[in-house]
Amino acid sequence: MKELEVDLQRVRDELAAAQAEHARLTAKIEGLQAQRDALTRAMAIQPEPPAKADITTFTKDRAIVSILRQRGAPMRIQEIVDAMTAVGRTETYNGVSVYLDTLLKTGRVIRVGRGRYVAAEPSP
Repeated sequence: MKELEVDLQRVRDELAAAQAEHARLTAKIEGLQAQRDALTRAMAIQPEPPAKADITTFTKDRAIVSILRQRGAPMRIQEIVDAMTAVGRTETYNGVSVYLDTLLKTGRVIRVGRGRYVAAEPSP
């Protein structure tokens, strides 16, 4: 009889542990499903990226702002230079840096972190 009581207690303990694990996994699954649903909704409302303009005809300051807007995420100076080169413009790091300083002062560009820039929202 003692052996059966020990077995019964062991099964109760294992059952309690399994139920706790089940509750933890259920909560994790629900959290992941909520994240999936939120990301799916966010993707559904993402605006289409604007058609890329021919920035080779833009002034340097307009080209920099255009590249920052098209990227939609903070960029470093070298990334801006590389993006301008990729579309056929020949720009230097120093040249872009000088123009960024002016764009910052006029409020057309915002520094969001050390060496990271985004285009300011256009005025309505």
